[in-house]
Amino acid sequence: MFQMNKQDKLSWVRWLLLAVIVVTGFVSVKGGLLAILLYFLPTIFVFMHGSRFLGKKNILIFFVVVFAVTFTTEYLGVNTGKLFGDYYYNNFSNGPLVGGVPPLLMLTYFTICYGTYWVMRILLGDFGVIRGMKILWISLLGGLVATLTDLAADPVNSTVNGVYIWTRGGIFFGVPYMNFTGWLIEIAVFFLIVSSIFAYITKSPKLKSLPTKNFQLQPIILFAAPVLPVILRPIWGEQPADIRAAMSLIALFGLGSIIVATIMRIYWNNKQKI
Repeated sequence: MFQMNKQDKLSWVRWLLLAVIVVTGFVSVKGGLLAILLYFLPTIFVFMHGSRFLGKKNILIFFVVVFAVTFTTEYLGVNTGKLFGDYYYNNFSNGPLVGGVPPLLMLTYFTICYGTYWVMRILLGDFGVIRGMKILWISLLGGLVATLTDLAADPVNSTVNGVYIWTRGGIFFGVPYMNFTGWLIEIAVFFLIVSSIFAYITKSPKLKSLPTKNFQLQPIILFAAPVLPVILRPIWGEQPADIRAAMSLIALFGLGSIIVATIMRIYWNNKQKI
């Protein structure tokens, strides 16, 4: 296990990746090699950051469990309509489809889950191995926080961007209620599985010292990167205005509150290593 008290020589590389991720979140890049590269940057960051905190083996476990759980639930969702509602992915903006599901989508899940993982770690002030009933509570919290990101993004992605289509519509700007309960279930199941593996099999993370404040801040910036455009786009009048303004309010007061509270927790906790 790579310990946190060793010199973090790649910190500047991660900060550079984060800067590019944040800036390009406000720019629409469609198609081509550049778009593919930008899409993979968050995943590259997570592997770099996660390898240092959890270790190379455990961040790979994190990825595999995310991929297995979310692909399985998406496959069931697309082909049965039982978990999220009746929907399908188009085949021109999602990359190749396998069983009606774009495998590249699992990279987005990976990024969201890792950012959520750090939000929970910081808010709870616990960077050690989590066991027992704490696993159930952290899994529920993880499901709630991650689902809030979908609440702020799904209506625009489905109705405006057409990334996926709800065939019967729904009560929340055309998105069905069960989509969000489905998200809560799948993310909670993921955290339940991966937290149990870390607690009783790999016993990770094993730290000799606490993560530095800058190290803690990095995944929170990653978590906030897709939230900022949702909050700010209504300011310059991007259309359709009504749905974007509603999503902006959810992102600002819901996710914004979580992000600010997490950053306050980082810098107001005097026990953390500087």
